Amino acid sequence: MDEVTSINRLPTLYPTYKESSRAISIGVDILINGDIETDEKGFCLIEDLCNKIKEKDSSFGYMNRNHIIEFFFKDNRRKILISGKDKIKYKNIRYVQPPPTLYFGTINSFSYKMRKFGIRSNTKGYIKLYETPEKACEFAQKFIKKGENTIALAIDAEKAFSDGLKFSTFIDGEYIVVQLNKRYILSDNKE
Repeated sequence: MDEVTSINRLPTLYPTYKESSRAISIGVDILINGDIETDEKGFCLIEDLCNKIKEKDSSFGYMNRNHIIEFFFKDNRRKILISGKDKIKYKNIRYVQPPPTLYFGTINSFSYKMRKFGIRSNTKGYIKLYETPEKACEFAQKFIKKGENTIALAIDAEKAFSDGLKFSTFIDGEYIVVQLNKRYILSDNKE
């Protein structure tokens, strides 16, 4: 079973799963081959991708942002990235072996739930881990409110990797994973 077929077992906005598969195949092909205008970071406008797909196959009548966002949620290899509300790109992911310990930056009040349930993203579909507690807490500063403190949760990346979790990296010192089971959370370093 190919990747497009397997990801289309999920609910779809398209009239049929076959149309969903066709739209995803055409969309990914456009993103990979660069048949669309992109910004300096390689992102294109979702609206432009809708139009390009309809140009390549006029049988797609109505298509909007939500149809394209569906690509992201059906992308089990996490090669489709979303930026903000209106940009999308396909990224060749480089899987790597991480250092033994990485750190996840969060707000102190969230750490209890993370220890109890694990760490997962509610928005982007992936989480960022850092090589140092300082970098992790620097990332967490984006989400802090007055009176809150950041915390760096130490992650047993070596164990997670040996258990089969895939780590990817685009930026030195920053690693991406889909989610983390609570058993990989070691400790926290207050910042």
